[in-house]
Amino acid sequence: MSAAERLVDTAQIVSEFSTSKPRISEWSNNPDSGFPPVAHTEGRKRFWRHDQVAQFFAQRAPKKRALPAAVLDADPNELLTKREVAQLLGYTRTSTIDAYVRDRPGYFPEPNENTDGPMWRRGTVVAWAGNRPGKGRRSSAPGPALPPVSADGDPDELLGTAEVASLFGYSSTASFSSALYQGRIPELPEPDLLEKQEGSRGGPRKKWRRATAVAAARRRGVLPATGHDDNEDLVGAAEAARILGYKDADSLLSALGHGLLPDLRQPDAFHHRRGSAGRPRQQHWKRSRIEELAARRNPTP
Repeated sequence: MSAAERLVDTAQIVSEFSTSKPRISEWSNNPDSGFPPVAHTEGRKRFWRHDQVAQFFAQRAPKKRALPAAVLDADPNELLTKREVAQLLGYTRTSTIDAYVRDRPGYFPEPNENTDGPMWRRGTVVAWAGNRPGKGRRSSAPGPALPPVSADGDPDELLGTAEVASLFGYSSTASFSSALYQGRIPELPEPDLLEKQEGSRGGPRKKWRRATAVAAARRRGVLPATGHDDNEDLVGAAEAARILGYKDADSLLSALGHGLLPDLRQPDAFHHRRGSAGRPRQQHWKRSRIEELAARRNPTP
């Protein structure tokens, strides 16, 4: 079968061209949409010529936004704030960049500098704008892996943004920097040192003592608390609810919130999802403590 003779049904179009069945139905029923006519039917199943469908989507593909010559010819090493980057890219709000950094790690380039906020070199942004994927199924190369960081090293050693991001469980310095800039890591205090590099046009780099970062990570719950026994069995709300005979975790937390479980008011630990920028901490209790409470509530005859 030649390329011109190949037929595709709705499911195949959805899979190959990243669209939806309702959109195909809408285009097919609208004679002004430019969607090709049905080439074949089998009962209620419709088929279209693949080459015509491909041509339709090729014509709909968005054109890449051409940057002005003044932008392309400007100093590629000039550092730009997030607002200036948004203006360069034609975005009306900086929240577009925040969404890239928060929701799609590795898609938007990481900041070249971090001072009072993330800053990018003009050349970095221009290169990304010229090569970014378009609409549809986007793919991008993963960002560089963050270095593994131990909580047990020299407490006075200074850690940079990448090391602290790794300690807190973030997948990239970009997502960590964005969360930090937006005040979503309140456990981490101001840097212990702002290190200015000779010859750098950017601001100083943030550095934290390992002891500062580790203590903050413990408060956040992404590292075990000091003195925590790794062999100690801690359970979350779902398992505690099962042991105590509640329907689910929400029922147990509701009872806890209404003061019906005073013995569990103070959890034994808090766990915060590693890398999470805004989710609440999850309460955990010692299994032995939950089982003792269950025995008191339901004494064996």
